[in-house]
Amino acid sequence: MCCIVLTLHLMHTNLIKLFIVSFLLFSCKPSKEEDEVVPDTVLSEEQLVNVLTDAYLAEGASGINVKNVTGEKFDSTYIFNPLKDNNIERAKFDSSMVYYTQHPKKLKLIYDKVLDKLSAAQAKGKLE
Repeated sequence: MCCIVLTLHLMHTNLIKLFIVSFLLFSCKPSKEEDEVVPDTVLSEEQLVNVLTDAYLAEGASGINVKNVTGEKFDSTYIFNPLKDNNIERAKFDSSMVYYTQHPKKLKLIYDKVLDKLSAAQAKGKLE
């Protein structure tokens, strides 16, 4: 009889341990990247969409490939300056790009919105 009680007690203890470990594992589940709050030190998704859209419009208008422009020349490459036109400091733009490249799902959503804006402008006949 004593062995049965001891066995039941051990099973009960192990069951409690299993429950606690399971609870901890499931409660520590990482949040969705899309739901993560963007820090104040980086541009909002809307601001970045606007800057990137302007940059790609300028790239297309001037025939310059932005990817081949060095960081120092980025601000002076265009007739108009996408950062200046949107009242954005270069440092904040750079830190935003670092943040969003570390959050690829958010960056993909941003580029999807940029593409949507460019496509809408083209559909309206503003782009050739």
